[in-house]
Amino acid sequence: MRIFKYLIYTILLSISIVILYISLSYILTLFPQKTPLSLNKKTETIYLLYDDMHSDIIINIDKSKYNWRKLLPRLIKNRKEGYIAFGWGDRETYLNTPTWSDLKISTALKALFLNTPSLIHVVYYKRINRFKYIKPIKVSTAQKDEIERRILESFGEKIVFKQRVEGYSNIFYSSPYRYNLIRTCNTWTGDILRESNITMSYWTPFSFNVVDSLP
Repeated sequence: MRIFKYLIYTILLSISIVILYISLSYILTLFPQKTPLSLNKKTETIYLLYDDMHSDIIINIDKSKYNWRKLLPRLIKNRKEGYIAFGWGDRETYLNTPTWSDLKISTALKALFLNTPSLIHVVYYKRINRFKYIKPIKVSTAQKDEIERRILESFGEKIVFKQRVEGYSNIFYSSPYRYNLIRTCNTWTGDILRESNITMSYWTPFSFNVVDSLP
């Protein structure tokens, strides 16, 4: 009988935590950090690529103050134009989960409840108008420079090639950050945007938190 009660309490507690987690993420989206008025002159554009689970930041390599061709030679050394998408996430999920339907429960639980190693996923696209779920974000030059600086910081002190998949247009690099329940792939996106003075929720564990926070 005690075991049964303990099991019921555990289930109820787990459900309560999940409800609180989702509710808090949604409520915070309703009260995002606003962009300072002094930064309203927006002459640049970045892009948010997203699906139901994940979000990436896309920049135009031709309009960057950083020489990404030199920084990421394996990816875009000989590319004359195009875009690069940056995403961050759990290493095991990135390397061993080709699609979301292939995600194992054990992998998801480890990623959420342990401080797991992470990777930066960088993809080159010649064009991005083929994507259905992509959102342009108008930013100032200062905001764009800050976004790229924070992305670069996510690689750590040295850019370390980890693994290539699907040819040279899709590459993983090591990251010093750790992935967990509080710091997810989408909080990485949200943090970079918010810390670059873009209107954003204070916590973005899901992709919809990032998308819905943007003006």
